[in-house]
Amino acid sequence: MRFLTLFLFMLTSVAALGKPLVFVSVLPQKAIVQALAGDQLQVEAMVGKGFNPATYQPSPRQIARLSKATLYIRAGMPFEQSWLPRFRSANPSMAVLDMRQGLNLIAEHDQEADPHIWTDPVLVKNHARILAAELARRFPGLKSTLEANYSKLARRLDQLDQELQQRLAGVQGRAFLVYHPAWSYFARRYGLHQLAVESQGKEPNSRSLAALIDKARKAGIHRIIVQPQHSSATAKVLARTLDAKLVEVDPLDEDIFSSLRRLAQVLSGKSP
Repeated sequence: MRFLTLFLFMLTSVAALGKPLVFVSVLPQKAIVQALAGDQLQVEAMVGKGFNPATYQPSPRQIARLSKATLYIRAGMPFEQSWLPRFRSANPSMAVLDMRQGLNLIAEHDQEADPHIWTDPVLVKNHARILAAELARRFPGLKSTLEANYSKLARRLDQLDQELQQRLAGVQGRAFLVYHPAWSYFARRYGLHQLAVESQGKEPNSRSLAALIDKARKAGIHRIIVQPQHSSATAKVLARTLDAKLVEVDPLDEDIFSSLRRLAQVLSGKSP
């Protein structure tokens, strides 16, 4: 059994030889790049499942891998502010792209643009078009693959957008409560209002919390959306006060389609 495992690992390693290595910030980006390039690129995400991009510390192994990368596609996550200069030092020849380039963005605190563009299928489609063209420029041999795969991805995203519009049509204008404000683009796209416990990366003070409770009660909110990367301690206290349930939906899930359908199901009360 050990021999078989080693043999399969060697086969995978050999198959990866010669393929350009592309790093991304988080798992949703990995899904987008792979949807476009198929297996023609090695794609690795810096922040793995369950880790918090606000506090993430890249490992020495990742830095070593990064030194061999051709391209890094940043999302604008908090850890990148301090680490990106070190990434460039580790690999001066590595190109760096920002996935938010050319998109209609939402400004966060300090005028930094919200990175969670993958919560809006239309933004993902626009980003994928720009990214496919950029990848084709950098890897000319992949142009036909990228163009064909972009068309497939665009159709899937259009279908998802239509599905979400239909599912959420009955709740337009309503507010929903989250711990971390990761769903701003989703809310904008589908006519919803996102209320967040956390503000500018900080827990609310007593005054802010009281105001949030008042807004939530007036909005008739009985669910609080939490995600696995953040502590739910404050959300649990809030849930007891509002007699609300905590519902976990991961905005950093690699399966973008599933996570957006999951949120729409929670907000609409309709099963897929």
